[in-house]
Formats: sequence, structure tokens, C-alpha cells
Amino acid sequence: MKREKKLFIGCFNKSVILTYIGVIFALAGIFILIDLQEAEQMNLVMFCLIISGLCDLFDGFIARKCNRNETQKAFGVQIDTLCDIISFVIFPSILLYKMAFQHHSQMVFTVSIVMIILYVLCGITRLAWFNILANAESKTTYYQGVPVTYISFVVPVFYVGIQRIPFLMRNINDIFVILYGVMGFLFVANLKIKKPSGKWYVFFSVAAIVTVVLLFI
Repeated sequence: MKREKKLFIGCFNKSVILTYIGVIFALAGIFILIDLQEAEQMNLVMFCLIISGLCDLFDGFIARKCNRNETQKAFGVQIDTLCDIISFVIFPSILLYKMAFQHHSQMVFTVSIVMIILYVLCGITRLAWFNILANAESKTTYYQGVPVTYISFVVPVFYVGIQRIPFLMRNINDIFVILYGVMGFLFVANLKIKKPSGKWYVFFSVAAIVTVVLLFI
């Protein structure tokens, strides 16, 4: 049987479109960070990070509802991982770098750079391992290690909380260095993390909405 010739390479369905939307928001956040002029713009950065996280959270849910062949499933795994590298490894790394760059202490800046490097190494290791186990993990109810997506919820929640306490706000870079260290460790830790199901999708969605509201009030 002759294979139908397509105009473009790749596989496209509803879940992949959501993945693309997520990485578009991540890129928007990166562009804002590159030209960051005012502190208020950081709220937009956090908003972009949250939306990227929500897109990644739900693209898998939608993918399971789609009638996909093996090629489409394999493409979905690969494109999801590549977008995750941008959204939850590169984007958060630039965020921490921007905070460190504005810090007056050379030591804090140096420590931040070291932490960014470690965070990136942990993030890409987690994603590479996920790709190896993609088929096996799809049949289980848990992840091995914390998914990199969780950084998109943890960072904005911490930021919203820190914003409201002047002492913590003055030390936000130090706090985020520790936070990134913890998250990087959890990415590669051999832990069983339960996959989100019905009520957890609701929880993450509500938490995201509340965080966004707190960012802009």
C-alpha cells in the first residue's frame, strides 16, 4: 500500500498542538526575561511559566483520549521532551540567571551559575531517562523521579509567597538557589511519584488560577 505523501513532516493532533502552545508561552517568558526592565514584568514571566506547565500537564491527558498510531505516539514522546527542555529546563535557568545577574554579590552570582549548571544537567538527565522508560512508565501509575514540569508550579508559588514578605524578597536569589538545588535533586532521585489523576488535575488547575490571581493583585 502506497504511503500518503504529506506536505510537512511530523505528526499533528490535539495533544501536540497543546504542547506547542506551552513552548510558545515558555519562549514568550524567555523574551520578557531577556529584556526585563521592571520588577512587575516578572509577574508576566511567572504567568508564562504557569501556562507552560498547565499545557504540559494536560497534553498527556488529551493524548490518551486521541486515537493515535505507534508513529504518532513515538512522535508525541519526542516532541514533548524537546519542548520540556525549553519550558522547564532552559526557561527556569534563564530566570535564575537573571535574578543572579541583578545581585550585587559576586559570590552569590557564582553560586547561582554553578546551581544553574547542575539544574540543567539534572533536568536533561531526567528527560533522557524518561524517554528510555516512556513505554514502560505509560503502563504504571507512578513516575520515577519528579517530573520537570513541577518546576512550573513550584517557582511561581514560592515567588508569590516571597513577594509578600520583605525580608524574604531581599533574599529571593538565595532562596531560589536552594529551591533549584532541591528540585534538581528530585528530578534524578530514584523516587516513585504518583501520576496525577482526576482530582489532581483539578488541584493543579485551581492552584494555578489562584497563583495567577495573586500575581496580579
